[in-house]
Amino acid sequence: MRFALAAAALLLAAAAPAAAPARFIAPGAELEVSLDSGLPLSWRVCRPDCRTPRVQRELLGPAAVLLRWDGDAALAGRLATAGYRAERHGDELRLRSLQPVAGRIREHRYRWDPATGSVALALDLPRGAGLSLRAEPGFAPEPLPGFGSIYSRVRAIVVDENGQQWLDEWLQASPSAAPGDGDWLGLRQRFWAVLLQSSRATTVTLEQAQANMPVLRLRFPEQEPQQLRLAAGPVERAWLRSVDPVLGGLLYAALWNWLRGLCILMAGLLGLLVALTGSPGGAIMLLSLCVKLLMSPLTRIADRWQAEVQRIQARLEPELAAIRRQFRGEEAHERVLAVYRQQGVSPWYTLKSAAGFLIQIPVFIAAFDTLGESFLLHQAGFLWIDDLAKPDRLAPLPLALPFFG
Repeated sequence: MRFALAAAALLLAAAAPAAAPARFIAPGAELEVSLDSGLPLSWRVCRPDCRTPRVQRELLGPAAVLLRWDGDAALAGRLATAGYRAERHGDELRLRSLQPVAGRIREHRYRWDPATGSVALALDLPRGAGLSLRAEPGFAPEPLPGFGSIYSRVRAIVVDENGQQWLDEWLQASPSAAPGDGDWLGLRQRFWAVLLQSSRATTVTLEQAQANMPVLRLRFPEQEPQQLRLAAGPVERAWLRSVDPVLGGLLYAALWNWLRGLCILMAGLLGLLVALTGSPGGAIMLLSLCVKLLMSPLTRIADRWQAEVQRIQARLEPELAAIRRQFRGEEAHERVLAVYRQQGVSPWYTLKSAAGFLIQIPVFIAAFDTLGESFLLHQAGFLWIDDLAKPDRLAPLPLALPFFG
């Protein structure tokens, strides 16, 4: 499902720019760039092509993520107000500053890559300038009660070949380290991510003045044009891997790799069922049936183990009951162990029935995480349910339950 409802209205300034923005229409995107600052104002992803009439355009707003000049305050101010002239050269948009910044005219370039659903940026930065990526209230998901609160957070992330890590924990573990060439930095929430990749090692700091509003500040080691990639869209496997295979690490990042694989398989099955039925709600019901059928061998194993434990208990019970009536303490314990040895039974045999249940738990965890992170359920209604991605709201309770809300 390749509708990268991508980039989430990257609004550059709190106030609207004085000059009309430049519009960059590419096969898969319609990008508006401020002619005051030279940075993106909004980004719409189109199906199938922005250049065709009556195309469906998707925009996430209002102000969701701000991309701003940062670093040296004087330089950032001059870059933000330099004013730019836009020129189109094939699939590339070039912006030339109307006045020099740090001694010369600056030129920034944007190129849309339809194969990856991302924008390549070449930003002509003077030494000391940087960028900041700031989450605004419009990017924060709706607060959910109880356990659903885990899906209400906005977090800063770093993504490399090892997968996703929370940026605050990464910086705490390696305070002097910097993301390497090709690593991705950005902001994510339950369903959306805004990501930047630098071709060179970048110094990053993280601030969070308010809850769910992290700010990433990026510093670049050299003065010459910085080669960046900007991507924003749904936390959805097909789109993420089309941008960069390593971004698949955003999915189910808190789970072990083998459990992530189970979630990915289950998500693929859910996507197939949605395509067949046209209804996410119906697909969930069919998914539960499919999982039940796929789990039937494990269920039979668990039932067989439980029956075996019950047979052993029935065979041992007369002797164990006699021991309990006649003996106490250590002597009773020794006689019980002697009965186990005589019958060829392990003292831990009762755990076998619990193991039959435990082997099913990974499937339950995978089902929970698959449905919890499935972009297919975002704002999808079914019968009386307005949004399948939100907790049940048919009849609110008159009180709040611990953990459940």
